[in-house]
Amino acid sequence: MTRPAVVGTLLWTILVCGAAVIVWRASYTTDLSGFLPRAPSATQRLLVAQLREGLASRLIIAAIAGADPRIRARLSAALARRLRAGTEFVSINNGESAELERQREFLFDHRYLLSESVTPQRFTVSGLRGALGDTLDLLASPAGLLAKSLLPRDPTGEMVQIIGQLGSGRPARTSDGVWSSRDGQRALLVARTRAAGSDIDGQQRAVRAIQQAFSAALAELGPADRSGVTLKMSGPGVFSVAARATIKNEVMRLSGLSAVIIVLGLLAVYRSAAAVILGLVPVASGALAGVACVALGFGVVHGITLGFGITLIGEAVDYSIYLFIQSRGLAGASPSDSAHWRRSVWPTIRLGLLT
Repeated sequence: MTRPAVVGTLLWTILVCGAAVIVWRASYTTDLSGFLPRAPSATQRLLVAQLREGLASRLIIAAIAGADPRIRARLSAALARRLRAGTEFVSINNGESAELERQREFLFDHRYLLSESVTPQRFTVSGLRGALGDTLDLLASPAGLLAKSLLPRDPTGEMVQIIGQLGSGRPARTSDGVWSSRDGQRALLVARTRAAGSDIDGQQRAVRAIQQAFSAALAELGPADRSGVTLKMSGPGVFSVAARATIKNEVMRLSGLSAVIIVLGLLAVYRSAAAVILGLVPVASGALAGVACVALGFGVVHGITLGFGITLIGEAVDYSIYLFIQSRGLAGASPSDSAHWRRSVWPTIRLGLLT
């Protein structure tokens, strides 16, 4: 091997190793908010904020089906207890009285922020007189027992107002002390994740935590009680985790299949494993260099970038095929013929490498 070839090979090895390290440590994202307008409106900003950090994007609904209501309630309570002991969730709600009491305390502590009746006029002389009058009238009603216990701490009746706001819809059905579906066939649990909805890795950890906690709770039951019991989950985080897993599996399967077809085709043409390996070197080098440049230039690599980059693999393979086919007639050629070949063919190869 000539000195320039040794230097070139050494330089290529160093660059490939450096690119591989950058690719390994790069951050990858599938956040589509970057495709929104540069100057989004207030509605668009609100939409992005809700998609990333909103309450709905953090909710996971778990349904326990099978067995009888008593077993489902027992599993729901055990599952909630284990999840509350972890760090993946902000809150776990399944209709248990202890959790409802904590929620009532939260509502009472924040009653002046949550009550729709609180306005600047509410705390004027006339406003306070009217609020106290409404509270006194409430004492004479069937709800007077509730108002009497709250009167010393909530004379303006804000907690009663909040209860009225929240009680306008249909109450959740309970069975054996926990929430259940309308048909009574499933015990329900609502979990709010600590990770944002856009954090798919965090959502995956939350989903895995629920599955592990359910398996542990199920193991505490006898064989007869656990028979036929299943856990199903729903929510934006569950969908995003499942979608990413499906996409990853499909990409790996299709990429592997296409790679096998390409390699077999090249083997059929070249009839040489060494030529096939050399032909794939530009593909691997170009992929590493491209991802590394994006990571260095933008700090993060988007999944769509990788998707579009995969479509260029065929282009990279074409240039190596062109080089090998054109060089097949050089065996035994004179130095002048070899020089002529380099002058006529190499500009095309160089242009392909640069583009």
